[in-house]
Amino acid sequence: MSNNEVAEKVQNNVASKDEVVARVVNLKKYFPIYKGFLVKKRVGDVKAIDDISFEVRRGETFAIVGESGCGKTTTARTMLRLTDPTDGKIEILGTDISKLSREELLPFRRKMQIVFQNPIGSLNPRMTVGQILTEPMLFHKIVSNQQEANERAVELLRMVGLKPFHMDRYPHQFSGGQKQRIAIARALSVNPEIIYLDEPTSALDVSVQAQIVNLLLDFQKNMGLTYIFISHNLSLVRFISNNVAVMYLGRIVEMGDVNEVFDNPIHPYTKALLSASPIPDPAIEKKRKRIILSGNVPSPIIRPNGCFFNPRCPFRMEQCDKEYPQTKSISENHQVACYLVDKREV
Repeated sequence: MSNNEVAEKVQNNVASKDEVVARVVNLKKYFPIYKGFLVKKRVGDVKAIDDISFEVRRGETFAIVGESGCGKTTTARTMLRLTDPTDGKIEILGTDISKLSREELLPFRRKMQIVFQNPIGSLNPRMTVGQILTEPMLFHKIVSNQQEANERAVELLRMVGLKPFHMDRYPHQFSGGQKQRIAIARALSVNPEIIYLDEPTSALDVSVQAQIVNLLLDFQKNMGLTYIFISHNLSLVRFISNNVAVMYLGRIVEMGDVNEVFDNPIHPYTKALLSASPIPDPAIEKKRKRIILSGNVPSPIIRPNGCFFNPRCPFRMEQCDKEYPQTKSISENHQVACYLVDKREV
């Protein structure tokens, strides 16, 4: 991308910073369970995502956090249409893509890209770095010929801190951090507007994590990119994100401005998550009270009645067993699905 193109994209981003580029409305993703050998019968569903709604504005970073198995990655894969939704809407740049055919989806593929958690598994071991970077450009007609694609690939490698001679090497010849840089370059190769980051630093050393995060922040600032960031690292989430959604068993239990949610958590699950996040200050760490949740995460196949968190909640009330709580607003940009909100209002 030339300097003029970058400047134009940044200018457009400033002009439309309040534009919603991604929105999900009542999104559901159920994986059916079948039983039987010759005659298979559907006996249930794994409810990976169950009626979630949120929106992401241009140029911001929207984080999704929660325990393993809560539905974070499935949310990203469903929004990308790597897996088809069971119900609900997925609006990308104002268009509902939830029911589009493969051919109708192609224009949106280049606008949405993903950087997977494991760079080793996400790069084709039989392709050189040059082939990995140029194939998407040629397929989506970002460039007109192979020579132009090669020139663009060299430019991308320089942007992510690699050298032009790396074009002829294979993925196994690189370190973990270098592989992730290649994955980021591949995502940028088709000039996307939204990039899904599925724990892009979890498999890397701490020093390499910092390099990748700084790289992502530079690209966001210079190109006006929008990130949907999935992570277990709450300190990193607070550093890089504008808004955050906390998921538990397929549903969003708390959502809002990242500083407001982290400084004033309402849902007991959010409080427990934050208490488990390490603090690099021994003085503060000694004063902090760690919240230990009892029991295990319930099965997404057979979920508890009422609030899904009630078997583990230290503030469990009678109504928690009867009906799932409605999402209520604490402030303009802070929503919680918990009956404790009603007690705060009394």
